[in-house]
This record gives sequence, structure tokens and C-alpha cells, in this order.
Amino acid sequence: MDVLECISTRRSIRSYTEEQISEDTLLELIELGTKAPTGSGQEPWGFVILQNQEEIESLSDKAKQIIRENLADYPYFEQYKAFLEDPKSNIFNNAPTVLVIYGNTASHWHVYDCSLVAGNIMLAAYSKGIGSCWIGFAEAILNSKEFKDQHGVPEGYNLVCTLGLGYIKEKLQPPKRKKPLIFSKG
Repeated sequence: MDVLECISTRRSIRSYTEEQISEDTLLELIELGTKAPTGSGQEPWGFVILQNQEEIESLSDKAKQIIRENLADYPYFEQYKAFLEDPKSNIFNNAPTVLVIYGNTASHWHVYDCSLVAGNIMLAAYSKGIGSCWIGFAEAILNSKEFKDQHGVPEGYNLVCTLGLGYIKEKLQPPKRKKPLIFSKG
């Protein structure tokens, strides 16, 4: 698949096969991700790979609980109240792999740089038949001191992106987007 086709047809995927992504493939995706531009050459990214399904399910349950109990702190999740209350729902969409991207806050550009890394990973994954979805709900749990300590994330690194990853169960139609909003053309 060429890069233009990949960009034009990639969708957020929320339904995966049970096949686990190999360590070699994950490391290749991360390596491709880190080919992204980086402000002042800082390369402020760091990663946690989760593939233990019990841990992923437990993190989902904890995140849902935290958000429900603190909805005032997460007003943008109000629309998902029924989802958050459903004991069968999983914030990671039952993805077999969760990739967490942290940025070193010593770099002013860590959010931009890590977002570019995530974009590269999503496109590279899609070219290999691996779907991805950026998981906003994860911010409630994966930036906690407890989680970061448990997974060796150093102080000064903050969560930027969480990706659910897995082999695509059902291919979706290309995304439909609004026309770009262009403010000025000179």
C-alpha cells in the first residue's frame, strides 16, 4: 500500500481479531514512528507496551471508575456516560495490544513530537493490516504515578497518546471528512 492510499483509507479501528502482534512487529512500528520530525532534535518520546489482557481489562475498569467518579473533571466524556456505566464496555475496545506514548516535558515540543510519532505508527500499522485507535479515556489512568511507577516511566514524562492496536477484524470504508477550513489564501 503506498503512503497516499494509506493516508486516504486509514480509519480508527475498534474491532480486532484475537491474533497478538509480535514483539518484532511492534518494535518495527515504534522504530518507524520515531522517524517523525522532532523539535530541536530532542526525540522526547518513551513507550510502554501492554499485551497482558487481564491488565488491560483491569486498567479499563479502573479508568471508567475514575472518570465516572470525577465526571466534573472530564466534562468532554459526559456524552459517554452510558458506555462508562456498562460493565461490558472496554475503553481499549478489547485491543490485544495497547501502546502508550509518553513525552519528556523537558522538551517544549514533546506533545507535538509524540503526536507525530503516533501518526506514523498508526499509518505504518495500517499498511500491515493492523488497526489502531487513539484512546482518550486512558488519560484517567495511564498518567497516574501508580501506573508510571509500575511500568518504569521516569519523572518528567507525561502521557501524550494511548493507542489500541490489533489486526483488523473488518475493513471499513475510507473516512469522510468535511472540506478543509481555509482561513486565508494569498
